[in-house]
Amino acid sequence: MSLSVELLATGDELLTGQVVDTNSPWLMDRLWDAGVMVGRKTLVGDDREVLEAALRETTGRADLVIMSGGLGPTEDDLTAECVARVMGLPLEPHAPSLAAIAERFQRMGRTMTPNNAKQARFPRGATIHPNRWGTAPGFTVQLGRAALTCLPGVPAEYRGLAEEVVLPWVAARLGSAPAARVLKLLGLGESAADQAMRPVMDDPAHRGVRFGYRAHFPEVHLKWTVTGPGAEPRAAAIEAAVRALFGDAVWGSGKEELAALLVARLAARREKVALAESCTGGLLASLVTAVPGASAVLDLGVVAYANEMKTRVLGVEEALLGASGAVSEPVARALAEGARSIAGATWGLGITGIAGPDGGTPEKPVGTVHLALAGPGGTEAVARLYRGDRERVRRAAAFEALDLLRRALLR
Repeated sequence: MSLSVELLATGDELLTGQVVDTNSPWLMDRLWDAGVMVGRKTLVGDDREVLEAALRETTGRADLVIMSGGLGPTEDDLTAECVARVMGLPLEPHAPSLAAIAERFQRMGRTMTPNNAKQARFPRGATIHPNRWGTAPGFTVQLGRAALTCLPGVPAEYRGLAEEVVLPWVAARLGSAPAARVLKLLGLGESAADQAMRPVMDDPAHRGVRFGYRAHFPEVHLKWTVTGPGAEPRAAAIEAAVRALFGDAVWGSGKEELAALLVARLAARREKVALAESCTGGLLASLVTAVPGASAVLDLGVVAYANEMKTRVLGVEEALLGASGAVSEPVARALAEGARSIAGATWGLGITGIAGPDGGTPEKPVGTVHLALAGPGGTEAVARLYRGDRERVRRAAAFEALDLLRRALLR
């Protein structure tokens, strides 16, 4: 069966830009894996009239509405009150929730203030969802045509209750589990990926399959969900076709992260990598060291902006810098080789470039980046001209450096 799902997020802070809504993208991704694409996301502030109008609209369209925020103890936490008003029912205290809130405060050694009792009041007849991660329980009511589930906005609480309540509810309504796949690509844009995917998407054998893309710069994620009889083998057949289509541009699947994949592969091979960065300013090292266990494969990461530091720390010859300039293939090679030699590592990665917004010339415009990988078989280098602002240039360069190493490890 099909299921119409909408998200409703509330909070003035989300509209002023003080807080970014990370809950909705997380749940959209989880719902996609379950075979459901969210139809709409609505974002409203802490205003009773606006909230009530949004509740009527969303629950009049969808089978399931997941609302986040507004379950706290303060004056601007309006969710339970507004849901009750739209339903035409009173708010009623829920003794077990009040006791759980009081017990949590006692456990933390804090005094429970009277306004926290507000978090234990719900529309009459609501199904209450105890919150093991915080003080605010969630709740579900039937409103309009929809099951309306209200969750706290704190990400750990939202995600915990979504895992316990929302996703099982969706799975039970859908019946047979769909087969979902995600393949992750580097080296081409979303439009190019879409064009290349046309033969697969237009294949009559894949009629009824929901395909989609998620741009996660500089990666492109290809996604598809297959429902009905034979879903798993059909999804696997599509994966085989997509991998054949894109070859080595497919670096991973599912929840894999590129840096984590490389750390695991290097550790399995008992190899290490050393890093020498200029324009990326440590972003490459940050991506690697964010992975638990990175210390097993990384002993050295150097950020060398100044030419003097490139020479003094990494051994780049002054004559080379003078002849070629800091942003050049020879210097990228020297950075990679210097880092590898100093650390005694199997691999060395070097990056030098112009991230902008200033510093470009007609010969070397902003976005010019040279990358090099030094390894047992020698040193290879690539030159790139990335588009976008400073952060996009830095991110694109750091990920391409990781991809250089990934491709080398495949040989």
